[in-house]
Amino acid sequence: MFTIILKPGAEEDIDGIFKWYEEQREGLGYEFLLSADQCINTIQLNPFFSFNVAEQIRRAVIPRFPYNIYYTVEGEFVFIHLVMHQFREPETWQNRIG
Repeated sequence: MFTIILKPGAEEDIDGIFKWYEEQREGLGYEFLLSADQCINTIQLNPFFSFNVAEQIRRAVIPRFPYNIYYTVEGEFVFIHLVMHQFREPETWQNRIG
């Protein structure tokens, strides 16, 4: 099993998305968190299940919600860099990851 490391920006992304969904409907933010957690657990068990969107950067889709998790694998560590809406411009995640 791989070790997951959430970068501060990814934590902020998840928190912001949670708050937005909670404003839309009470409890929906928690449903998002459960789906995101399920996706992160899948990444932790097998980070190579998703495809590369750039040389070392992989993207996993959060079930039921239009968000992607962008991450890199370095040895036994998985660094989650950001969580972003699927329809944002690719330059957004490229700029954030570097």
